[in-house]
Amino acid sequence: MKTAQEWAAALNRANATGQRLFGSKELGQMEFERKITNTLTIKGKFWAGNFRYDNPVMMWGSITSPYISTYEKHKTHIHLTKGNFRMIDSLRNKYDIDGGAKITVDNGDMEVGNVRGKRQRVQDPQGRVGMSTVIEYFSELNAPNGKIVTGDVRDTVKLDADTVITINLVDNVKVTGKNILVYGSKVTYDVEFFLKKDGKIRFYDQGSGFDISDDAIVNLENGKKIKIRDLKRDKLISLGGKDITYDYINDRENIKKSAKKYSGNKFGLGKIFHK
Repeated sequence: MKTAQEWAAALNRANATGQRLFGSKELGQMEFERKITNTLTIKGKFWAGNFRYDNPVMMWGSITSPYISTYEKHKTHIHLTKGNFRMIDSLRNKYDIDGGAKITVDNGDMEVGNVRGKRQRVQDPQGRVGMSTVIEYFSELNAPNGKIVTGDVRDTVKLDADTVITINLVDNVKVTGKNILVYGSKVTYDVEFFLKKDGKIRFYDQGSGFDISDDAIVNLENGKKIKIRDLKRDKLISLGGKDITYDYINDRENIKKSAKKYSGNKFGLGKIFHK
């Protein structure tokens, strides 16, 4: 990937177009093409290595990473300094991200398919008989100044963006954002949300919200946290849901006390107007 990165950078500097194959016959080759629009297209499966590009990327293919490698330079990390990263028709074409791969878009949006990490059970490092431990290899998507749109996300994944739009979140997923929109009906107990200040989160499940786990947690920047069960009690989840703001979670107890105080006032509008 180092050779591919240098080739693409040279075309960028010259503002030239070009097309070339990279990779190996054993793992498969990828076709790289730089368009006149500055966009780089990649066709084929991305297996390993660091790749950096200073303009948009459009990809036809899946992305994985050699998670067991002890060398960071061998692990997959695609880094765009500007522009969007898009996997084209990823859900229909089943283009996935897995194996602890990382994608970073400094100033742009990211549109991908299903995302999966990797958890591996290994023998106890201290050699205790009958004991084992689990090693986690997080797949990570980062777009600090933009939007991430994904399919289903499961099994050890981190998402971090200004806006995160996703479907189902299953097994050890951590989502950080200012605007978090969950369109699926399933969120498991070990999912954590980290809501940024002045942000909001919403669950669009049109049903009862039964498969959105009561034990999933929403964390605030100031250290406060709330379980999903409390938001269900407030009738903010199910039947399409409602916007749940950072300020509401932060001041929830005072808001509920005030609402209870006014609802319990025997001098309601009817009393005032003698009705």
